[in-house]
Amino acid sequence: MEKKTYDMRGHQANIARLFVFDKEGFVHMLFYRILIFYSVVYGLAVLVFLTYGLSPLLLKAMTAVLWIFFTPQVYETAKGFSLIGSKGLAFGHLSEEYIFLAKNKYHKGVSIFPTVTTVAFAMWIIGFVMMLLWWNI
Repeated sequence: MEKKTYDMRGHQANIARLFVFDKEGFVHMLFYRILIFYSVVYGLAVLVFLTYGLSPLLLKAMTAVLWIFFTPQVYETAKGFSLIGSKGLAFGHLSEEYIFLAKNKYHKGVSIFPTVTTVAFAMWIIGFVMMLLWWNI
């Protein structure tokens, strides 16, 4: 007979379970799931725009919304690469002993990785503002 395990946090498909212990993960998954459907609608709108000449203002608004929905994905990707580059020291919730030993072993600039994430996120936001200014909105 197969042993069944039960996760006290709930099923993996239920992203609301993340809200209690990982609000950042909840926002990431919520926007990811919205993007799944929104990207199909956006793709159809681009197709209609290219074939029938949909209003450019509507397409610009949809692009701005797409950019906003994609923002948590960019932040989490930058944060993930920072975690990889720092071997978990940049954002990880690790014991003090491990942090001390890891910093001694990998003493190369671990403190730069949170800054890299912030810079990547700032560049994303600046890109959004530049897009709006380019559109003269």
